[in-house]
Amino acid sequence: MLIKIVDDDQVFVKKIKDIVYDNFKDIFLDYSIECITSNFEAQYFEKGDIFFLDIDLKEKNGIKIAEEIRENNSNAIIIFVSAMNDMIFDSLIVQPFYFIRKDNFDRDMKIACNLIKKYINKNHKIITFDFNGKKTAIQLSDIIYLESFLHEITIHTSSNSYKYSSTFNKMMSLINSTNIVRIHKSYAVNLFWVKEIYKEELLLRNGVTLKIGKKYQQDVLASYKEYLLK
Repeated sequence: MLIKIVDDDQVFVKKIKDIVYDNFKDIFLDYSIECITSNFEAQYFEKGDIFFLDIDLKEKNGIKIAEEIRENNSNAIIIFVSAMNDMIFDSLIVQPFYFIRKDNFDRDMKIACNLIKKYINKNHKIITFDFNGKKTAIQLSDIIYLESFLHEITIHTSSNSYKYSSTFNKMMSLINSTNIVRIHKSYAVNLFWVKEIYKEELLLRNGVTLKIGKKYQQDVLASYKEYLLK
């Protein structure tokens, strides 16, 4: 999990960083905080999961930066932090997660952190299972898709693949997330990782194409539409 703080005000950068560290150190398995205080070029926003972003930057408009972030990652959590309260409605064009007013910073920051925690607990929770004789923990958001063969489930993640002895139904119960949906008797996918979806197949962000079983087609499309609306 990569958290980026984008602000040319060093005082607020430190305040945000300290609060973020205190609030999220016990939530994520692995995370880092990166502060960007100048040279707001597009390449610095290609990666990141959570962005605390000022709107009124001396070098660039924060809403334009948010648009660049959205182009690379439609699922990024963007929180505006600004003294320009009149920009709240203008910022809605990029669907921010929250808007923190600098003149009401402590209260708004507390609310934003609580909302992020609830979102993370729901969408990025951690599951544990036995792998090679030891307990293994995986963040739900890292699961790309599940593949079943006989009584063995292969969990494909962004960094590795794990084989787990289980039935598909038991595995789905263990995960217990509306973001992981069954698309075939042999496959279930994390909707977060879906790039394109068609009637009979879908394309994942890692380039893998999977077939959609005939009996799952309507439910898969409905689940994906509901996911996008969230």
